[in-house]
Amino acid sequence: MSARQLSREWLQGPSQGNPRKRQRMRQPLALSAAAPPPRNHVAMALAARSASNAAGKHIRQSGAQRRADKVALQKLLRRQEDA
Repeated sequence: MSARQLSREWLQGPSQGNPRKRQRMRQPLALSAAAPPPRNHVAMALAARSASNAAGKHIRQSGAQRRADKVALQKLLRRQEDA
């Protein structure tokens, strides 16, 4: 079968004939879309954070606060022992 001659299977319609032969005859679609501009994720996050009501420093949990106080106290005691 030459490129100019369509096969009988192709002319009979898409429901009949060998699908592999029809796939070879079909030209692939060349779709191209313009790429969007690069996004600055940091700026987007900052904008979303300032727009929401939950912006600001998060409150520490009591366990984490207790540990931070304990470590700070130990550090202070070590300094006093060294001096």
